[in-house]
Amino acid sequence: MYVWNLSEYKTGYPIRRKKNALKYTIKAISLIDIELRILQWQIQNNSNKGNQKEKKSEQDLHWTGTAADLVEFAYGALETKKFENGEIDVNLLIEILCKLFSFEVKDCYDTFRAIRRRVGSRTLFLDEMIEKLNERMDNMDNGIFKKKKIRRKDK
Repeated sequence: MYVWNLSEYKTGYPIRRKKNALKYTIKAISLIDIELRILQWQIQNNSNKGNQKEKKSEQDLHWTGTAADLVEFAYGALETKKFENGEIDVNLLIEILCKLFSFEVKDCYDTFRAIRRRVGSRTLFLDEMIEKLNERMDNMDNGIFKKKKIRRKDK
């Protein structure tokens, strides 16, 4: 730590004012030091909480369908230009979706070839999605599914 030498501290004020100025300067520096330590601690704790939230959000969403379902979804979204206006490599898109859904597709091209070899409907997953979504909307129209009202607590 630096030892203050009053002879180096020249302000043009009498010695008493120099001592007071020095005393208040040292107090200000120590307060700034404490504030910096508090901010550093807050940044470390907030970044840890952020990392935990990111990890938790990654862990919360899992693809429970098959690899073929995910590949079929990705190709359908790609062909309808739902990601990057269709200007994205299918392999990159599937890689991103796999990370998002905590899932692994070993070879998307081989999986797509298997989808193309299907007899009858080749888009089983998309057909199932269409069927289930239409069924839900029909049920809602008939009053079977009613939207639950969630009350917000006033702050």
